[in-house]
Amino acid sequence: MSTKNDKANPRPVSRRQVLQTGGLSVAAGVMASAMPAAAKEARFAGDLAILNVALGLEHQAIAAYDAGAKSKLLSADQLKIAVSFQSDHKRHRDALTGFIKRFGGTPVAPKSSYDFGTITSAADIVKLAQSLEDGAEAAYLANAGKLENREILNAAVPILEDEVRHNTVFKQLLGMDVTERLKY
Repeated sequence: MSTKNDKANPRPVSRRQVLQTGGLSVAAGVMASAMPAAAKEARFAGDLAILNVALGLEHQAIAAYDAGAKSKLLSADQLKIAVSFQSDHKRHRDALTGFIKRFGGTPVAPKSSYDFGTITSAADIVKLAQSLEDGAEAAYLANAGKLENREILNAAVPILEDEVRHNTVFKQLLGMDVTERLKY
């Protein structure tokens, strides 16, 4: 039974109650600080999946350029292009890996080997590179609109530009039409 006097003079709080309340406050604070990271990962799970697919394509491109360079079939000018484009793909790989980790994901690792078919000439390497660049261009273009995080989208746009540039160079080397607009 409570009286007016009890409300004016509440019971003293025990040390145990203070510690329990303080412990709950600390636990709530820790949980609250952890929530944004977990929410960020859950909210951008689709972005992380897209980034991992893109990262897989970058790993494949790096391996293809490496195979082309090691083949000794490329002319000095072709090798210069291949090394330059491989450098772009390594930069893309590093950027994608950074974003995936930053948003709580696990980056896909490169495959232990890739099957690029039979390569017997520089033309085979150029066709392979063009095909991979065309696929990467299409993948970035198709998925850019699906990205939810603006920062990730802004980082993906220059990568798409590189893929278009790479594809255009190889199309020109192969005598293909480069005046066709990108397909959406």
